[in-house]
Amino acid sequence: MPKIKLKRKLYEELLKWKKEYAPEYVLFIKGARRVGKTTVAEDFGRNEYRSYVTINFQSANDTIRDLFVNSLLDLDYLYNVIQMQYGVKLYRRESLVVLDEIQLYPLARQALKTLLADGRYDFIETGSLAGIQKKSKKSEILIPSEEYAIEMFPLDFEEFLWALGDEMTMPMMQASFDKIKPLGALHKDIFRKFREYMCVGGMPQAVVKYSEEKDFERVDFAKREILALYRNDIKNQREENSAYIGNILDNIPSELSKHKKSSTFKLSHIDKNARYREYSGSLNWLMEAMIVNVARNVTDPSPALTLTMDDERFKCYLLDTGLLINLSFGDGSYMDNEFYKAILTDKLHINEGMFVENVVAQCLRSNGHKVLFYIEYNDRGKPLMEIDFLIRKERKVIPIEAKSGRSFAMKSLQNFKTKFTNRVGMQYMLYDGDVKRDGEVLYLPYYMASIL
Repeated sequence: MPKIKLKRKLYEELLKWKKEYAPEYVLFIKGARRVGKTTVAEDFGRNEYRSYVTINFQSANDTIRDLFVNSLLDLDYLYNVIQMQYGVKLYRRESLVVLDEIQLYPLARQALKTLLADGRYDFIETGSLAGIQKKSKKSEILIPSEEYAIEMFPLDFEEFLWALGDEMTMPMMQASFDKIKPLGALHKDIFRKFREYMCVGGMPQAVVKYSEEKDFERVDFAKREILALYRNDIKNQREENSAYIGNILDNIPSELSKHKKSSTFKLSHIDKNARYREYSGSLNWLMEAMIVNVARNVTDPSPALTLTMDDERFKCYLLDTGLLINLSFGDGSYMDNEFYKAILTDKLHINEGMFVENVVAQCLRSNGHKVLFYIEYNDRGKPLMEIDFLIRKERKVIPIEAKSGRSFAMKSLQNFKTKFTNRVGMQYMLYDGDVKRDGEVLYLPYYMASIL
């Protein structure tokens, strides 16, 4: 059976870059490892150019690396060596050069200023920012300003449906949302598909295994392999304290499960003496590697949401909910994984609602929103009001609740509307039921987070 080809929305962004910005600007595809950056770049090279070559700096030899340092004054030689080393003929203005895992060799990124000025080929970089800033500062590396950067995430719900051959569900969801009309009999089927998406996640390897074989054991193995790769990257990096990075990653499930009690990520749960300033570099590394989605508290919500962020009060979500299930369960057999069973049969307990919260954060991030929330405490440090997520629409703040505890969630929405009356637009309550409206509160099924 031929391997399935995943359709990615990012491809349209690549076409826009080629038409409007190349060759003056290099395209930088930022994303976590294994989200499909190299695949989409190579598909683009294969479909839109006469030829392409991929230089992967995880495996490139010293001869190739040296070219980007000592051969910039003789680009004819540089390109001749590349063509011979990779066995690919490059054609002026008809070929693409992909610089893969660029964060592993920042000197190649610095060389792009010269290569772009030459103008004979187009360039795409793939990688993350993890370590680049610090390495560049230490080595006085100049980062080119001529970059067109886009972020790549795991497959979103619509891309997941495409992989399963379903191109009808998302348009029906969008029509239901636009008209505020219940989906009726379709609701149960879409919810089942969304639960499958939560279990499988959006990492391409896992999605391919599921779409081809519907075998959760193979899916589970693919996700474990990805988590092992992340742990190995954390161990091998030299920019931050590896133990601190690992501690944050390992504590994401337990911290999310405590949101009913503690709301935000407590470094004191890792180490009672831990301080934010000690862990901030490690947290930033995970963010730059795009392994986590960090939500920031907005202290004074307004349409300019990011102006009043509190850096030290945060929530930490994993980039992919499928990976979160594996991270939560540890090394046990997938057959014994109660989270799979609970999600697939729609029997999540309250403390397992962390998966719903994580997938909502994942959906919002994929749709271009920053992950933000609001919390207000009384004098004794007890939450008076808490809004899970905030987004902006049409110059209004949109509060979004996705909690299992409906009464507290509704009270928080009401109090938030009362306090910030003129700034607040429609309020969204994400729940397990169908679409309905009650005054200024729009009740939406969890899966509609994917279209907000």
